[in-house]
Amino acid sequence: MQTYVTDKKRKTIVITLLFIGGTIGFIDKAAINVAIIPIQKDLQLNSFESGLILSIFFFSYALMHPLGGWLTDKYGSRKILVLSIVCFSIFTASTSFAWSFASLFLFRFLFGIGEGSVFPASVRSISENFPNHERGRASSFFLSAQTFGGALGSVIIGALVVSFGWRWMFVSIGIIGVLIAWAFWVYLKSPEDTQINKEKQRQKKVSYKKLFRTKNFWKIFYTKFFSNIVNWGMISWMPSYWVSKGLGLASASTLMFIPYLTSFFMFNVSGWILDKYMAGREKYLAVAGSILSAVFLYLMFNATSVSLGILYMTLNAISIAFIGTSLYTMIIKYSAKELTGSVTGFVSFGGQISGGISPAVIGFVLTIFNGSYNAASWFLIASALAGAVTSLTIKNNGIETKENVLIDQSF
Repeated sequence: MQTYVTDKKRKTIVITLLFIGGTIGFIDKAAINVAIIPIQKDLQLNSFESGLILSIFFFSYALMHPLGGWLTDKYGSRKILVLSIVCFSIFTASTSFAWSFASLFLFRFLFGIGEGSVFPASVRSISENFPNHERGRASSFFLSAQTFGGALGSVIIGALVVSFGWRWMFVSIGIIGVLIAWAFWVYLKSPEDTQINKEKQRQKKVSYKKLFRTKNFWKIFYTKFFSNIVNWGMISWMPSYWVSKGLGLASASTLMFIPYLTSFFMFNVSGWILDKYMAGREKYLAVAGSILSAVFLYLMFNATSVSLGILYMTLNAISIAFIGTSLYTMIIKYSAKELTGSVTGFVSFGGQISGGISPAVIGFVLTIFNGSYNAASWFLIASALAGAVTSLTIKNNGIETKENVLIDQSF
């Protein structure tokens, strides 16, 4: 039977470190979305090449997720988190040395390899340290780090790029990442880890074959895939979109603060709702989020003013927050404890593959249609609707099983 950390102080340290790690990780991977504007000019990149630069990270990042989940289950979350944060921070700083399309492409690929284990290792740490009735709030707080990182990064990255240039910006955030890795190594270890490892060794192993035969696994996998098409398409191209509407780089970067900050609060609200009122019915929050995302995307791309566009972009970001919280809460609650990292890694693999596809497709579409975002908008709307269909087919658990294992029945 799984034991959990009962010390409130210890749990606070764990979730705070995970939140900080998630924040710097998101700042690092989203920094290119602002920096790509001056990078295009300095390295003489066209829209399609820029789209490839934005996308390549997600392919290497996605490929590392299943391996990172397996490594986490084998060696523990602390070791993998520290190693990953050090690696992606070094590769972030290395981006400053890019001198051509090929070199920048290589640095972004390596950066994805470095960061790919952070997410499954973090989710595994939540599963180890929090009981079922707290996991919705713990996972939503951790997931909200990406929106907090987006809000913080949208202001900081834009200011650093304008003030010091994109090269020094990458060096600065790389140094911060190394310092955070040191904090993980020092403060994440505790006496409880030994007990957790002993319990893990006594747990019954669950076959990967059962995982892949489970219908809900693939439904969650594809729901995450389609939601990330929207999420990373928006994150990657929105700064450029607002610049095309006549805003300056600093203004466009600062405006991204609004949807990120709003989503940060809604991530945590949705986690509280899931724990208190939607146990066994988590999928309905994902369904609602997918449908609302499609509606707000349409309204945003057809807005008659920048202020309305930002409002609808913010509402879309909130909708996407509902989807992510619901899916990962289901994984943490209902997947086998000894495979939580692996399950997370495989689902995130699908989500990050779509993150690689979306920026490249949008860049290609913009090149074909001479910078027009009309076709790109329908690509994102169709993806949101596809996510609504797949999330609707997820079967609810209703009652959390004693074994709490992801098996051939529905969740």
